[in-house]
Amino acid sequence: MDAAAGRTDPRARAVIATVFTCLDAASMAWVDNDGKGDIMDLYDECLAAVRG
Repeated sequence: MDAAAGRTDPRARAVIATVFTCLDAASMAWVDNDGKGDIMDLYDECLAAVRG
């Protein structure tokens, strides 16, 4: 919380939401590919897409 402005900084929530969304997208892609490949590689691809 930014005491000076009296509000909560939303950046931490945005980062956490992005992490979980990328994990969800990677998991769905992994399942769509019948569990083939490395799920962490898919996760990295998702994060790279967000970083763009």
